[in-house]
Amino acid sequence: MSENQNAQAEFANQPPTNVARVPTLLLLDTSHSMNQQTKDEDGNKRKKIDQLNDGLQLFKQEIDDDFKAERAVDVSLVTFGGDVSVEHEFSEIGDWQPPNLSASGGTPLCEALVKGANHLRDYRNHLRDDNVPLKKALVWVLTDGRPTDDSGSLWDKAQTVVEDGTEDGELLFYGVGIGDGADTSKLDDLASAAPDESKVNVFQLESGMFKEFFRIVSESAQAQSEGGDADDADDNLSQQ
Repeated sequence: MSENQNAQAEFANQPPTNVARVPTLLLLDTSHSMNQQTKDEDGNKRKKIDQLNDGLQLFKQEIDDDFKAERAVDVSLVTFGGDVSVEHEFSEIGDWQPPNLSASGGTPLCEALVKGANHLRDYRNHLRDDNVPLKKALVWVLTDGRPTDDSGSLWDKAQTVVEDGTEDGELLFYGVGIGDGADTSKLDDLASAAPDESKVNVFQLESGMFKEFFRIVSESAQAQSEGGDADDADDNLSQQ
């Protein structure tokens, strides 16, 4: 019997409310710079926003193809490009269809992180009220630039999100820059707010590696849906 068949046998008779939820919050840069073209993994020059949309489709497919993850992963999508938009509120991934995103405006990353965290808090409280088991949330930020709101109260609030969420054991934070224009130093500054650096992970991908980003996201969600709750941000990445 294959591993996926074993998983199906293990979970087949469990209602979704008995499966520990794996909240996966995607905070994605859709600013104007995402209209620029760059070579994708196949060497074809295409708009970054189109590559991002392809990556979302890949993420959906990879989770759908993993029985345990498909039963456990709840996804929410927040974009930041000019405005911050909750494109999709938390739901089981089987009920989610990836949108076709467009790019415009600046990069209000901090506002997106704060808004996404508030949405995550409301979702977790709702599940706790219903006695639904939860694992740590996986919070992913992907950007090809630098925040345009990295000063003042919003920056302070964004750092507080990382500090409080990791300290309370509510989330693991991943900041990912893609391409040479990504300012990972700002992501490092956000991550540095965490009292325990093992709860955060910041790294950079080469330009055009959007599908690789979503492979990493899907594999971390799959790892989180297996066995116990990951204690460190590196745990889910090291299992790939």
